[in-house]
Amino acid sequence: MKPYSDEIIFFDTEFTYLDPKIGSLLSIGMVKNTGEELYLELAYDGTVHPWVKKHVLPSLTGEKVDQKTARRMLRKFMGKEEPYLMAYVNQFDAIYWYDLFGSPQKHPAYWIPMDFASILFGHGFDPNSMGKKKFFTMLGIDKEQYVLHNALDDARLLRDVYHRFIAYIEKE
Repeated sequence: MKPYSDEIIFFDTEFTYLDPKIGSLLSIGMVKNTGEELYLELAYDGTVHPWVKKHVLPSLTGEKVDQKTARRMLRKFMGKEEPYLMAYVNQFDAIYWYDLFGSPQKHPAYWIPMDFASILFGHGFDPNSMGKKKFFTMLGIDKEQYVLHNALDDARLLRDVYHRFIAYIEKE
């Protein structure tokens, strides 16, 4: 299987609440197919869901940037080609991404975000395979080397899984 395009940026976000009507973006991690990376933590001083407080906030130790600076840095990182964004399950990531740019039309990526869970489903795999140890064993990936709920490490993991999964599918 040859992917439609190699112009993919793997990304993940962390946010304060699953409900985008009350939540805010906390961090975004991006990894290009080439391996180039960008990680941003956004300034935020409001309330967060207790789960986020326990599992996400401890990994947010970097310098915080405001939204305007984040948009500028993301546009520079992505370039002018409108690459495809791919998240594991993109529903929440895409909503917070669009919110950061103020619109689904005014952001620097191709307008349709890709999600890896649908790719898994389309190839006969459980879309929750990334929650299962045997999937990582099948691909030869040690998931323990990644920090869970850190946007950059989650994006790195997705890139690594995607490449190994494409190779696995090509062998089958």
